[in-house]
Amino acid sequence: MRLGYAVPLDTLVTLPRSCEVAARAGFDFLEFPLAPLGLLEGGHEAAVSVLRSLPLPCLVAQSFLPRGLPLTGPDVDRASVRTYLSLAAELCHAVGARKAVFGAAWARNVPDGWDRDRARHQLLQAFSWTAEAFDGSGCVVGIEPQNIKEANIVRTLSEAVGYAAAVNHDAVRVAIDSYHLEEEGTPLAEIGSYGDWILHVQVADSGRQRPGAGSYDFAELARQLASIDYDETLSVEVMHQLSDSDIAASADFLRSIWA
Repeated sequence: MRLGYAVPLDTLVTLPRSCEVAARAGFDFLEFPLAPLGLLEGGHEAAVSVLRSLPLPCLVAQSFLPRGLPLTGPDVDRASVRTYLSLAAELCHAVGARKAVFGAAWARNVPDGWDRDRARHQLLQAFSWTAEAFDGSGCVVGIEPQNIKEANIVRTLSEAVGYAAAVNHDAVRVAIDSYHLEEEGTPLAEIGSYGDWILHVQVADSGRQRPGAGSYDFAELARQLASIDYDETLSVEVMHQLSDSDIAASADFLRSIWA
């Protein structure tokens, strides 16, 4: 298993420091955020320069969409969304990212009063645009189910797989996050039903603590991933800045599970 560290929503100024700490801790790659890179504001060149200079390969992207770019409801700006997706795909190709996690509940959530069937159609369209944009980029996008505390649509693993299957394109698969699965009450046994779809795995301990600091059943997660022969990329994602010692402890703990 290749282990990664997902940096919080850092700016380009703080990314190098975060990556240096992760590299010293023994992580294999960086999971970097797309949203704060300012791609629609001309930030592509600066972002590529910084990401290419980091001491770890930027294999996975996350924080897929910036706020203010909704995918459902009456205010969807088709041109801006498609432009952004193209820019994101270009950046991922330029820095060698092989996977991207499409969460962004703030963009996917159905606005109050909006027809849910219409919202589902809008999301399917957005995921299809994503497939078109990332086709040939070398980067595959995983639709991430997010829990009820953050999302009102695409909350379950089966729902995410349903969208990916409907898109029917090699550039779109599914990413899973142990935190979201736990908060949503999704049994880990479901992983075995969707092994062919799982692109990437994010983990945190109970309460979104660093791995090893809580009571999450990592042994069972490891068993379920082994049952589908998954041995690719797995990242720590806690959505807040960890201390240097906690980053190192996270790496050590995960290596004890996935030697």
